[in-house]
Amino acid sequence: MKTHFIIVALIIAAFSFGGCTTKENFDFLVTVEPESKASVIMPDDMNSAAEIIRKRLNNSFGIPKERMKLEVAENQFSLTITKADTGKISSIKKIITGYARLEFWETYENAEIMEYLSKANSLLREMKSVADVKNADKQDEFIAQNPLFEILRPRVNAQGEPLPSCIIGLTRGPDTAKVNGYMQMPEIKVLLPRDLKLIWSLNPNKYDLSEVLYELHAIKMTTRDGKAPLDGSVVISAKPVIGHTGSDMKIDFTMNAEGTRKWARMTRENINRCIAIVINGYVRSYPRVMNEISGGSTEITGDFTVEEANDLASIFSSGSLPFEIKIVEEQIIKRE
Repeated sequence: MKTHFIIVALIIAAFSFGGCTTKENFDFLVTVEPESKASVIMPDDMNSAAEIIRKRLNNSFGIPKERMKLEVAENQFSLTITKADTGKISSIKKIITGYARLEFWETYENAEIMEYLSKANSLLREMKSVADVKNADKQDEFIAQNPLFEILRPRVNAQGEPLPSCIIGLTRGPDTAKVNGYMQMPEIKVLLPRDLKLIWSLNPNKYDLSEVLYELHAIKMTTRDGKAPLDGSVVISAKPVIGHTGSDMKIDFTMNAEGTRKWARMTRENINRCIAIVINGYVRSYPRVMNEISGGSTEITGDFTVEEANDLASIFSSGSLPFEIKIVEEQIIKRE
């Protein structure tokens, strides 16, 4: 593992007829490499990552190309920003390494999956030993009879009817790993639709006052390779916008011609169904489609903070990095 080090220049206010030292009398040098070395990174991907970072810095901080020097090597690249604003170094590092994988997925309705979950719950109950069930006291009886539904709370109304949504259950944060374990069991997987993909929400359910229950969403895989039918590569611009309440933040996207065509098809074919907006592997929002969106623009919510909405908009506008990166060396050097 490389030793990370920071050479921080000591800023001394020197009063003279010429004025005082400013915070932009420094250069910021940073060396970046792929987060994982398990896979081979092609030279074109390294050059692409370097160019995306250049765009991000220009979009977010207005740093012109002339003040950025990028040198790409085989497995890393170095970046020098001249006349860097030392007060923004932390934000600059965040923008450089920000990895936001944006995906748009079609979904199943809760009612379409409930029967499969019931079968999985029954099978798990049968897999328990008879002795375990017989020895269970009244308090544990429900757990013994419902090993899955005890930790994955079904989304049903008072009459037991499935609620309309792509959310198929709510689970306490510590229990999500156990649910994942159940769903990955070969005996359970054969009961579920082959094109079903399960993705958790990033944040607890907004209507859960305890703020501990996370949503499990039923994603429908509709492509041959199992990838999202639409992703962030089609986004040509993004900007944060303030919602109607004045406190909720949204991100407004504009797509290229390919994205516009695919988005129109997805929304047209999924009217009255949910589209899951997934960022970095977690569902951030799941709007129900009311009509076809043909203009190539869309607005998403996701309980974003102002800072997060700004950062994500900048990252999406500049394009997604082809791989995750990390900073392995950084320096702040006083200009001569």
